[in-house]
Formats: sequence, C-alpha cells, structure tokens
Amino acid sequence: MPSLSIEIADLTWRPAGSDRLTLDLRGVSISVPAGGLLLISGPSGAGKSTLLRAIAGLLGTVLPGELRGRLVVGGVDLVAAAATESGIPRELSARLGYVAAGPAPTYALPLLLDDAALPLESRCVPTDGMRSQIERCARDTAVDLALMERSLSTFSGGERASAAALVALVAAPDLLIADEPLGGLDARSAERLGSTLRESGATRVIAAHDLLLLNSATAQHLRLDGGTVVATGVAPVAAPAWREMHSAEAGGAPIVQLVRATAAHRTVGPSSLAVMRGVTTLLTGDTGSGKSTLLHLVAGTLPLDTGERIAAPDLRVRFAPQDPGLLLGARPARALIAPSDAARSEVLAQRLDVTHLIDASPGRLSDGERRRLAIVVTLAAAPDLLLLDEPSGGLDDVRVAALCELLSDRELLGTTAVLIATHDPRLSALSQPDARPLRRVRHPEETGTSIELSDGGLAALLPAPAARVAESAERLLSPELGRRLIGTANPLTRLGLALFWFALSIASPATPVAQATIALPVLVVAWVSGVQILATLRLALALTPALAGIVLANLFGGASVEEAVGAGTRLLAFAAGSLVLLRPFEPLRMADAFIERLRAPFAPTMALLATAARIPTLRDEARERRAIRRLARRGADPLLLADMFDSVIRAVPQLAIALEVRGVRLPTRERPPTRRRPSRFGRADLLIVSLSAGGLLISVARAVTEAILGA
Repeated sequence: MPSLSIEIADLTWRPAGSDRLTLDLRGVSISVPAGGLLLISGPSGAGKSTLLRAIAGLLGTVLPGELRGRLVVGGVDLVAAAATESGIPRELSARLGYVAAGPAPTYALPLLLDDAALPLESRCVPTDGMRSQIERCARDTAVDLALMERSLSTFSGGERASAAALVALVAAPDLLIADEPLGGLDARSAERLGSTLRESGATRVIAAHDLLLLNSATAQHLRLDGGTVVATGVAPVAAPAWREMHSAEAGGAPIVQLVRATAAHRTVGPSSLAVMRGVTTLLTGDTGSGKSTLLHLVAGTLPLDTGERIAAPDLRVRFAPQDPGLLLGARPARALIAPSDAARSEVLAQRLDVTHLIDASPGRLSDGERRRLAIVVTLAAAPDLLLLDEPSGGLDDVRVAALCELLSDRELLGTTAVLIATHDPRLSALSQPDARPLRRVRHPEETGTSIELSDGGLAALLPAPAARVAESAERLLSPELGRRLIGTANPLTRLGLALFWFALSIASPATPVAQATIALPVLVVAWVSGVQILATLRLALALTPALAGIVLANLFGGASVEEAVGAGTRLLAFAAGSLVLLRPFEPLRMADAFIERLRAPFAPTMALLATAARIPTLRDEARERRAIRRLARRGADPLLLADMFDSVIRAVPQLAIALEVRGVRLPTRERPPTRRRPSRFGRADLLIVSLSAGGLLISVARAVTEAILGA
C-alpha cells in the first residue's frame, strides 16, 4: 500500500473534564505528503504528544474529549470519526505504527516476542514468516534478540524504547507516529534507530527534543509551545557532546557504599560503588547495562542477593525513578509533599517552571512535566542522598539547562549527595567550574568486580568441578529437557484434564493408593509443562501443616490409619491439580487455543488476556512504588490499596491505546487472525491423556477390588 498523506487545519482539542484547550491550531494549516517526514519539537508540555495522538486517531475515540477542525489522514476524516465514537477507523488502524513517549509500560502482552507478533496476527500475516519478520525488524531497531523471550516488565527504559519501536515498525506501517522514540538509548543504539526511522518509506510524524538524528533533507519542521504553533521550518540543534569532567573523589566522605552487590532476579554482576557527600555522580553505561538496578540497590529499594550496602541507619534518601509515574501515581504532587517542606517545594517548582502544575492530576501531564514534578517532590525534603534516573528524559534544552543549574546549586543542595543515571550529553553542563564537584562513573566497566554472576545460580560461586556438577543437575531438573522430548501440552487439554482430575480426586475412594494414582500423573504433567521440581517440593512443605491437621482430625474421629492418610493424600491430589497443574498455564497460548479451536472472538479475548496478564505487573509496580515512597515513610505504610489503585488508573488508558494501535479490532469471523503459535495437539497431549486414563483405570480397579472384598 502507498503511504498516507496528512491534512491539518484549525485543529483544536479539549480533554473531557477540562475547561481549556490543550491543543489550539486555529489559523494553522499543515500538509504532509505521502512518504513525508514531519518533525515536531517544543518545550516539555508544549502539546507534542497531544498532536501525535490526534493524528493517530486516539483523541475523541480512545481518549474522551472534544476534537474540532480539520484532520484528514489517508483520506479518513478523524474529526468525524471522533464524533461517532467508533474508535480508530479500521482502514487507518491497519496501516498505523505508534510509539508512545516515556519509559512507562506501553505494551499489550508481557513477552516481547508475543507483543511484537500481535500487530502481525491482527493484520493476518502468514504464520510461517512471522518469526523472521520480527527478528529482521529487531536488528533494524537495535533490539537484542536475547530479549525476545523476556518479560517487558523487566526491561530498562532504553530497552523499552527499542522494543516500542520494534512493535510499531514490525508490520511495515504506512503511517508511523513516534513520540520521543530515542529516549533512554545510548548513542550507538540511538544512531541506529534514528537511521531506521529516517529511511522508512512510511509517512512519519515524530516528536523529539533532539531532532539531529532524525532529520533529513526533505523533512518539515514544526515547533509547538503551549499547545500552539510558534514556528515552522525550525532547524534541529545538535546536542552537546560530553565534555571532560573533573573528578571529585575528595569532595567528601562516602555517604553510601555498595560492595560486590547483586540483586535477586536481576541479571547484573556484582557492583561496587561509593557515593560521596556533597558530590554529584553521573552514572553512565550502555542501554540495558543495569544502571537503574544499581540505583535501586543504592536507595535500598531492592533487597541485596549478595554483597553489602553500607549506609547510616538514619540516612534520608529520596529517589525519582526513570518512570515518574511510579512516584507520582494518580495524585497531585502536592499530596506527596510534607507541609513542613511546602516552602522549599515552591522554590524548587519555580526553578523548574512547574508551579502551576503542583495541584494538577499527573495523568493529564506530559512525560516531561511529570518528570520535573517528581524532582520537586524528591528534593523538597532536603535529602541526604538524592537519586535521579534519567532526569532529563522528555525535557527540552531550556528545561535541561534549568535542571543543571538547580543540581549545581551549592547553597540549595548543601552537602546532599546526588547520583544520576543518564545517557544525556546535555547534563555536561553540570561540570561548570563554579558548580558542585562532579564525577563520572561508567557501569559496569568502573563498578563491576572480577566475578560475574550475570547468569545467577549457585554454580558461579562453586569451585570448577562442583560448579559443573551443579550445572548438570540444574539442567536435569529443568523442565526444558521434557519440553524438548515431548513438547508442551495444549492448554485446552490441560484445562480439561485439570477439571477431570478435580472431579476424580473427590469421587475416588479416600485411600492413599487411589489418590496417589491421580496425583502422580498430574505432577508428571506439571513438571513436563514447566513447573520446577523444587517449586513442587516447596508447595508440599507449605501444605504439611494442613496435611497433618487432616490426618490427626480423622484419627481422633475414629478413622483407620489408611482412611486418615487417604484423606490427607486427597488434599495432595487436589492441590496437584489446582495449584501445581495450573501454574504453567501460559495465558497467551490459552487465548490462542480459545480463538482458534473454539472460535472465540479475537478482540474481546485478547483484551481479556492482556488485562489478566497485566495484573502481576500492576502488583509489582505497586510494590516498587511503595518501596520508593517508604524512603519517606519508615515503618508501616497505609498506602498499599492506594498504590495499587494508582497502578490500575495508569494502566487502563495505556492498555486501551496499546491494543488499538496494534490493530486488535481488525480481525473478524470472516477474516480471522493468524497465529504465531498455532494451537495443536501433539505428543505431550497424548502422554497426559494416557496418564489420565491410566490413573482412572487404576482408581476404578481399586474401587472394584474394595467392593468385591467388602462383599
């Protein structure tokens, strides 16, 4: 298909519940030819994201409000579409790629490979070519192929930026809309992705503060401020390069030290770092190198797996994470500032030009505005240690200069130690001669130790022969061996057999033999399907008090030893079917099976799946938010439900947009979607059905034998 042209004239937007226009292009006419490139710049909160959402067809449809004027994309009148509340028109949705701004989660499905496949499935791309198409696009967008099977919730901010570009480009869209697509990337990854975006044959509308890597000879330029156009044909400005920075090892004594520290479930080797009092430390490194994890370890919001964190017990720490929504949630910034810190927060807000946003709902603000408010909240308490993760992300040059001036202010910050994780060369302004002492540390080259634990596990800590034995044992106990031999059972088969086993455990005699013949096949299926044997043993250990209680209760009630033990074994059989068997269920494979085998409607099923798959992420996000906020509240934290509510409020519009721009509404019963992993019945299904039949036969034979003997 050819690329799409764009026509904009007198466009205005007023969000629902607001009494003012947040986008006012009255008197402005913009025309982008098919295959053209429109670059949009402007200060934080200028309306760039709002204009991009309008062109993507999200305003007035997914996001409620009043859209007026003229907006025609590829011959589709989006103002008229917004008036009908019908969502993004199908003819536009099928040709759209969209990259949202900021490090907040913008995915629909938890695994990157699944999320990247969703736009292809929605557009009915043949299954055989999906994997190769995804991998080819991953190379173009600087996505490491090792990340494809990982959960997006574990990605760094830069890795999420690359993943978002991959998902937007994978279906070769005719219209590509990207909001700060290079944010959080190191220089090499940003240059590679910028080249991919420049050379794309699609019509491109890209908003960014640094346009240099995105510019081309035929690009049009538009500058916004306050929701209006203030200039056209604006030339991109080159970002300053890193300047040589003076070291400040003598700036003060260490305020926090990490010694060979690692975090559980994080693929980061042991790291050692000293943060000095009265010194600003810049932590740099490649995308995905673990800078954010290191900041969490310094803050104490992540528990140490190994190593040591040395800090005073009464150390006042404040942390502004890379995703400012983790700190702010859904409440205005003023609600997070103690009354005693109000005067200081007013000074800080004025310095960062967010005084008028202190009482605003974060959900209505741009990523850059939320980021500045998060810095105000963290600095308001005058902490001993201030941690900032990519604080300049989403900020224009003027705001970055104001931020550098603020963080260089000796009088305002005093002896506060500041640790900043960043890719941004504009923060070189912190090295001015009259500024606070500054040092630069590159991770992991200058923080790592000689022992690497990036793969985790016990083997890395053992002598070589013992390590090999431990590694071999780990492979044998891993479910991967079973998966390679017989494959993975279809989730519909497992669901049906789970229900069958539940009923059978209740209907069969309460004897150890009868119940064991039910439980053992279930455990075999569970181990083959992905449940670790050690996890099963931990489950059995957790059930031990309940088992002992059931056995003793039956014995005291007059039951025989066999009957009492059988009652306990029944609990094990039921637990095997419910807790163990259901654990390896993959929600996406279940949805695939329902859609393909049972003809379930694609859009509602995927929406339900995506919502269910997001729940663990929401829980983890709420925990991370609580850990960050506990830095200001020692002891009991009454905000668990509020933090979970914040996560839900933030996730709903994100998920709705993610599903829309991936074309989830496109397939119909007449034109069903393709599947990256078709639902099939194979050797694993035959095995577990055979095991179930064997268990049933033994159970029946046992019952018949008991009946004959009883007669």
